[in-house]
Amino acid sequence: MDTRVRSKLDGTRRAVRLLRWYPIAWREQYGDEFVDHLEQEFVDRPVDLGRTVNVVYKGFAARIADVGLSNGDGLAKGRTRAAVGTSFVLTALMAMLALNFWSVAMGLWGGRRYHPAPDTVVTGVLSVAIGFLLVILIAMVVTVAVCVLRQIMRGRARPLVVPSLFALGAGGLLLYDVRWLPRMLVQYAHGTEPLRPNPTLSQPLRVIDELARITWMLTQRWVTPWSQNASNTPAVQTVVNYLVPLAVLILGISIALLVRRIELPHFGERLGRATVALQGALAASFFVAYALWFVVGGPSGDTPFWMGPQAGGAYLAILALFAVLIGRLGILARRVRA
Repeated sequence: MDTRVRSKLDGTRRAVRLLRWYPIAWREQYGDEFVDHLEQEFVDRPVDLGRTVNVVYKGFAARIADVGLSNGDGLAKGRTRAAVGTSFVLTALMAMLALNFWSVAMGLWGGRRYHPAPDTVVTGVLSVAIGFLLVILIAMVVTVAVCVLRQIMRGRARPLVVPSLFALGAGGLLLYDVRWLPRMLVQYAHGTEPLRPNPTLSQPLRVIDELARITWMLTQRWVTPWSQNASNTPAVQTVVNYLVPLAVLILGISIALLVRRIELPHFGERLGRATVALQGALAASFFVAYALWFVVGGPSGDTPFWMGPQAGGAYLAILALFAVLIGRLGILARRVRA
């Protein structure tokens, strides 16, 4: 009798360990049934490598569906929220690279006297796409922040505490890193910037060109933090530069968790699907335009990657991956009706 009880307990422990391959939402709905089924399987076949591999494979598939990247066996409930959260994470990470690539393209375009029409068109598409992506990211952060505050005021803040703290910490580090940006923008606006005369609103292209230069100064430290050691960058700033990509990732994951836990109005689901689809279209437009920028002579003999050819090529591949994933989220989000 003791042997049977011990064998059953061992089977239960094994089943619970295998259950951990699946996401939390799946475990909450199907966990008991899954454990009971495996316990019976262990009685008939105590060891089965194929069964373990199948459980691991389906667990990964369920996790991919759980973040909105698949319409597989994941739960249909909350799939739109998962897609919105995942799209924010991917778009935030993509924005770091996209801003740097845009600033380089805009800088090379603005530094020439002759601007071929194809080069001008794709540079304009890059500017519009990255501009709208940033507006969407900011709007999502503000919307989540307002919903969190409303839920706190209603006394239902417990599930929001941990991701909110992580979001505040990561956001605080990002704000610390860009603390000099408002002062520099004011200098340009009032013509006190020492390096170049101030642009005016009557020269919109000049304004965008100067904004691209400031953007490059900011993002270059994020995408090439290893180069800061060779300059006169203070040690604290060097550490911050290394932490910025991690802070963006933490902020993105925190916002994604909050999106799943906040209370949204009824139209929130439809608005979320439209937002994800728009992000997918803009991300795809940016990457296609950047690829065309290479084809139509955007570099024109200049260095297209200021971080080096190898790092630049790797970052371009990562940018393509982000664009594909965000585009997939947008396509799948349009198919969701519940």
